[in-house]
Amino acid sequence: MTDTKQHLCRVGTARIDYRGHAGQRVLNTTIKSGTGLGAVFAPTWKLVMASKQGKLSWQAYIEEYTALMRQRYADNPAAFLEALNSDELIVCCYCRDTHATTKHCHRYILVEILEKIAVHHGNGFEYIGEIHNRR
Repeated sequence: MTDTKQHLCRVGTARIDYRGHAGQRVLNTTIKSGTGLGAVFAPTWKLVMASKQGKLSWQAYIEEYTALMRQRYADNPAAFLEALNSDELIVCCYCRDTHATTKHCHRYILVEILEKIAVHHGNGFEYIGEIHNRR
């Protein structure tokens, strides 16, 4: 009999200045300064600017960002699985705290996408909410 232990990835969201702590993998998912694995999850400049300039509704942003992530997942599923292999993953960007209330930020779309991928691969997923630096 094979041991099929399910991996649980706990995922949180935070502002870009979040410092994190031991055991957390903190990803900068911004187009402006994201690098490495974090850059895989960044929206494009075109998407960010269209949103900031009011040329894109929130629903259209969701659809375009989701399509972008689908394409990136098709091109590089290993990056998504690497992120989900973390015990605790914190997804960061520059959006203000007000976006945490309305959830109008790509972090929240990404959390939903990562959850679907985790479940698809038979792994556990828990959203732990918006995280703030301790004072």
